[in-house]
Amino acid sequence: MFTVNDILFMLVAMLAIFIQSLVGFGGNPIAMPPGILLVGVGIAKPVLTILACIIGILVAAKEYKHINWKELGKMSAVMLAGVILGIFVFKSVKLDFLLIAYALVVIAIGVRKLFFPPKKEASEAVKYTALGLAGLMQGLFVSGGSFLAVYSTAKLKDKQEFRATSNAIWGIINVFMIVTYFIDGTMTKDVGVISAICIVPALVIAWLAGLLSRKINKQTFLKIAYVMIIASGASLLVSYLL
Repeated sequence: MFTVNDILFMLVAMLAIFIQSLVGFGGNPIAMPPGILLVGVGIAKPVLTILACIIGILVAAKEYKHINWKELGKMSAVMLAGVILGIFVFKSVKLDFLLIAYALVVIAIGVRKLFFPPKKEASEAVKYTALGLAGLMQGLFVSGGSFLAVYSTAKLKDKQEFRATSNAIWGIINVFMIVTYFIDGTMTKDVGVISAICIVPALVIAWLAGLLSRKINKQTFLKIAYVMIIASGASLLVSYLL
């Protein structure tokens, strides 16, 4: 029997899929903070990982001709190292501290993107650092998309190449994370049931977002998404500080 919190979390997860599919990133930084408050990190993290993994693999399979395999290899190697570190930190550091730090990072990402957009392309050192941080944040709270965008937008100029390669990397990274969930017992019955219920709606929403992406002003929508990211992080921060 599902609780009100379970249903609200599933709605939040669908919002994350819509935003992720529409603009390419930002879904999980919006969904994870309320997800943690609604159902706990033990359910929110694996469910969002599973949904992102399925959509990433399907989009990559459909667009495989546009995948930049050289960049995919580099991105996978750097990000997997970051993911492994993130998983280790998640299991080693007190959760309350991590949640407060995560909330601050989410708020900082939203503020940075909304009020201080970069005016020039980042240096190679910054790009690879962002790639490592993308893996770290993915391993911690499946929220590496904003950092990955720093690297991928600079390296993948073609729109189709960006979409195909970015989804391929999420497929690879999230498959790895799902394997770790089975190993450490995170993949519970509740996680499986909620994920199964969300799969079909998530696919429909991702398809609709793909259609809408051609008609919606993405810059305006991005600003709305950044405001939502800030509000999401702030809600988590306030809940753990008060």
